[in-house]
Amino acid sequence: MFGPMVRLTATDVSRSFSAVMNRVDAGEEIEIVRNGVPVAELRPAPRRQTLSAERWRELMASAPAVDDDFAGDVARAREAVGPPDAAWPS
Repeated sequence: MFGPMVRLTATDVSRSFSAVMNRVDAGEEIEIVRNGVPVAELRPAPRRQTLSAERWRELMASAPAVDDDFAGDVARAREAVGPPDAAWPS
């Protein structure tokens, strides 16, 4: 965070939306006002932790080997959990 929250009018934000988003991406928090009244706040979204392809390969190489009863283990786990409540959201 760079300090106190910056105030911008909705008009200013709409005219320079890309630049405003760049500021937010850099860590700035921006309050948007209309007729002097706060209507929204923009702040950076939490960063998601990701793995590099190299780290993924390292983890997969160090995982235990799949044994002969793996398919049975999966079937028993699915049976214990039961069917999903609904289809995956699209």
